[in-house]
Amino acid sequence: MKNFYVIGKNIQSSLSPFIHNYVFQSSNIDANYTIKEINDSNRVFDIIEQIKNGIIAGVNITNPYKKIFFSYLSSFDDPGKEIGAINCINYNSGKISGHNTDWYGFLKMLESNNIKLKNKKIKIIGSGGGAKAVIYALNLKGSYQIEIYNRQNIHNIIRDFSNKEIVIINCTPYHFLNNDKAIFDYFISRKILWIDLLYTKLSTNIVEKMNQNHKEFYINGIDMLIYQALASIDIWFSKNISKNVDLYGLKSALKKEINA
Repeated sequence: MKNFYVIGKNIQSSLSPFIHNYVFQSSNIDANYTIKEINDSNRVFDIIEQIKNGIIAGVNITNPYKKIFFSYLSSFDDPGKEIGAINCINYNSGKISGHNTDWYGFLKMLESNNIKLKNKKIKIIGSGGGAKAVIYALNLKGSYQIEIYNRQNIHNIIRDFSNKEIVIINCTPYHFLNNDKAIFDYFISRKILWIDLLYTKLSTNIVEKMNQNHKEFYINGIDMLIYQALASIDIWFSKNISKNVDLYGLKSALKKEINA
């Protein structure tokens, strides 16, 4: 049996094991995927050694280690090079290579939700690996008016009262709609599409307010998580396994898992 892991910090609620193990089981693949939480970046070297020794067949990387793992590898795919962060490591024929599948997951999320961004004003919150993957993906699609914000200047978004349709893409681990009333009020009072790369649930109170008249303007990161996971599996096994995955069945099972 091949062993795969998601590596990160504070990831006990990660849905990645459910998604990968669903695909492994439904595709009759003898493999297992679990969480390996590390709280110290010094552990990164140990993970690399386990991959080299064949103990670990492959890993996904999440916050806060996407850029740290990058510095330990010498081979990358083109998106990984340009983005400067990886979320997938593959070991094949004695060679460890880094990949970025987040950009692909983001594009597929837009596609599956029929999101058109042309002629819209795009505001990205965050400057880490997730944000860089989103910008890379958008650049592949065309030329957009993009503005970058962080936790320190995010309230400058509220001052934008242009007539142009606004799309906000939150690439941070912080739930602004849950935890920042001023930001939520701005979102709910205007025709703003909010995309969270986060897939953890919003509070019941917030969801109820959104359901009244704004539900169609919010998208979480579940689809992105699924598609980047499928891309990782294709890389690990050097096969187009994802084309035979029952996406409807996977999403239905996932919704049951999270009681959505």
